[in-house]
Amino acid sequence: MHAMKRRSFLASSSLSGLAITQSLSIGAFHAPARADEGEQRLGDLLIHRPESDHYEVRFTPGRDRALRLLQITDTHFYPGPATDRTAAVIRGIVTAEKPDLVIHTGDFVNNDSLGQVEWKGLEIMNDLPVPWTLCFGNHDYPVNKGEGSRSLAEIHDAVGHRLQGHVDAPTGRHYCFRYDLFPGDGVKPAASLFFFQVGYAAGDRKISVPQLEWFDRQIAADEDREVDAPITVFVHIPLIEHHKLFERGPVDGEKAENVCYDSDTGESFKRFAGSNRVVGVFCGHDHVNNYHGDWEGVDLVYGRVTGWGAYGPPAWQRGARLIELDLAAPRPLPRHREVF
Repeated sequence: MHAMKRRSFLASSSLSGLAITQSLSIGAFHAPARADEGEQRLGDLLIHRPESDHYEVRFTPGRDRALRLLQITDTHFYPGPATDRTAAVIRGIVTAEKPDLVIHTGDFVNNDSLGQVEWKGLEIMNDLPVPWTLCFGNHDYPVNKGEGSRSLAEIHDAVGHRLQGHVDAPTGRHYCFRYDLFPGDGVKPAASLFFFQVGYAAGDRKISVPQLEWFDRQIAADEDREVDAPITVFVHIPLIEHHKLFERGPVDGEKAENVCYDSDTGESFKRFAGSNRVVGVFCGHDHVNNYHGDWEGVDLVYGRVTGWGAYGPPAWQRGARLIELDLAAPRPLPRHREVF
């Protein structure tokens, strides 16, 4: 397959969008408590939010099994039939794989469209029988003020169960947050998930300095409380190390377009590696790359493009990546595979 020129796929549509309010139904769970009102029981997950950027997730299955995370990415919801095709992909995989949590790694919607922006994707995700969270991608920003576009704060408020975190700082609101994963009655997290947003403008399409400083503070605080659980990172845009990995090899999977690490300079990976805790970095952004491999002890992984509203040849199957974490293991490491 020839490498594709990227970012030529965004088509406008004259179809009217579907207005979605914050009173959306949210699947099998129905009318959960807001995250700041205490714990939420969502399937086998008991979730507590002590801070706006911090969730404690206790995994309480009825039998011994691994925690199942489903990474979807680049749905690019916009008005048209592609939305229904994408919904069918997501619903089919969720039904077949039965994840405990769905993680969307960005470009959720074409919020930067010049035309109508549609929010049916929120209804689709909130109606799933499992909870979900979101890392903002570069196309999730309302930069062109198309009809129906929404602010990041409005999208954040509409994510079911309030499972997308944030931190408010002098530099503004940053949608970086963490999930600490506890096995059963464990008193310390067995593993952690860290989520970051990327910017939309040239030079900002990376994990920002304020977010990296937030990461450093998290690691320092963990040292004080003697927490050293392995960390898996989720972010929309690949790191420059994803490019270096393919150039050096070996990798599993296919590279069918240039690695678009955009503005990343290597600083993110430097911070992650310096923590001695990050074991994996999962991204999206490049729709027809799906490879993964080890870079200096960190598993660098592309998610499988999920959306039919995204560029990519029809033969490139839309899907997801299933990640399993055995929280009973001494040092849980993510195992993953593509699912369709």
